[in-house]
Amino acid sequence: MGRQTGKSTTLAAKAIWFAFTNPNSNVLVVSATLRQSMLFFDKVLSYVYGSSLVKDSLRWSTRTRLQFKNNSMIVALPCGRFGASLRGHTAKLIVLDEAAFIPEEVIANVVFPMISTTDGYAWLLSTPWDKEHIFYKCFTASDWSVYHLPSSKNPLIKPDFLAEQQRLIGEERFRMEYLAEFLDDAKSYFPMTLLRTCVDDLTLWEKEPLPKDVSGEFYAGYDPGGKESFAAFAVVQNQNGKLSVKYTHQETGKPYTTFNIEVAEYCKAIKAYKLCVDQTGLGNPIVEHLQELELSVEGLSLTQKVKEELFSNLKILLEQQKLYLPNTPELLGSLNCIEYERTRAGGYSFSHRQGSYDDLAFALALACWAAKDPAGGSFVKL
Repeated sequence: MGRQTGKSTTLAAKAIWFAFTNPNSNVLVVSATLRQSMLFFDKVLSYVYGSSLVKDSLRWSTRTRLQFKNNSMIVALPCGRFGASLRGHTAKLIVLDEAAFIPEEVIANVVFPMISTTDGYAWLLSTPWDKEHIFYKCFTASDWSVYHLPSSKNPLIKPDFLAEQQRLIGEERFRMEYLAEFLDDAKSYFPMTLLRTCVDDLTLWEKEPLPKDVSGEFYAGYDPGGKESFAAFAVVQNQNGKLSVKYTHQETGKPYTTFNIEVAEYCKAIKAYKLCVDQTGLGNPIVEHLQELELSVEGLSLTQKVKEELFSNLKILLEQQKLYLPNTPELLGSLNCIEYERTRAGGYSFSHRQGSYDDLAFALALACWAAKDPAGGSFVKL
C-alpha cells in the first residue's frame, strides 16, 4: 500500500477486533524498531480509549501492551536484527508493520513459528522495497491473500499533491512510496538485503532546535548538490569504533552561503571533529567559506577513484555492521538507488537510477570518511 492509504489504521482496528472477539489470544505487533511498533500501538490505544464498549472491556494497559477482560493481549515489540526480543512468544495473530524492513531470517525463523501451534494468522503490511525479500515472495504467492493500493485510491489525496511529490522526491521514490511498486535491486551497490541488517532503533535529531550540551565524537559530511539536486548534510557519531547516524538534512533552492552557515552552526553545536565536503565543481569556494567559519574541513574532488574509495569504505562499514542506520526512507532510498558497473580496469563506476537522488548517500559517505582513521589502519577511530 502507498503512503497515507490506511495501512496502520486498518490493521490497528483489525488487531483490536481480533483480540476482542477471540478470548485468550495473543496479538503481536512487530516492526523493525520499537519506535515504529509504538507508533502503530498509538493507533490501537486511540481506538480503545475512543470506544466505550472496548474501553470498558479493558483490564489494563501500558505504553506497549494491553489486556482485555477476556484475557486476550495486544503487545508491541521490535524485532531487532536477529529477533531476540521475539523468541519465546506464541501468538494467534501477528501484524508485521513495514514488513519490508524486517530481516527475512527473523520473519521466516522467528515470526512464522510463533503461529505454528496456534493455527494463527500473519498480516504483513508495508511500503514495498526490493524483490529479494520474503515480503515480495508472500505478495506474489498464490496461497496468500494479497491487497495492493496506490495512494491515489485515497480520495483525500488530491492529484495535484501527487504530481508535486513526483516532482520533488523523484520518479523512483514516487513509484515505491505512492504507487506501491517494488524495485529491481539487482544493480544496487547498497542492496536492501545489506541495508536491512544495519537498520537500528535510532531517533534522528530534528533540524530545530540545534542540539545543546551534546557529548561524543561526531563527524559530518556535506554534499553541496547542484541546480537539479539537493544540498545534503549528514552527521555520524563514533562510539567504541561503531558509527550511528544522528542527523540528516537535504534541501534545494537555498543559496550556498545560507546553507553553509547552517552547516557551520550545526557542526559547532555538536563540536564536530571534522567535516568532509564534496568540492567538485563549485566546491572550492564552499570549502573556503566553511574554513572562514572556523570549521575543520577537508575538501574532496569526487573523481571516479575517490567515489570508489568513499563507497567502498561505506560498504565495508555496513558489511561489518559498524554503521547503524535509521529507518528513514529518504536515507535508505538514497543509498539503495546507487548503481554500479565494473570498469575495464577492474574498478567501479557509479550512477543512480533515473528519477532518484543520491545526495544523502554522498553526504553519509563523506561523514564516514571524516571518521576514518587518518593513519589508514582502520575505517573508524578506535
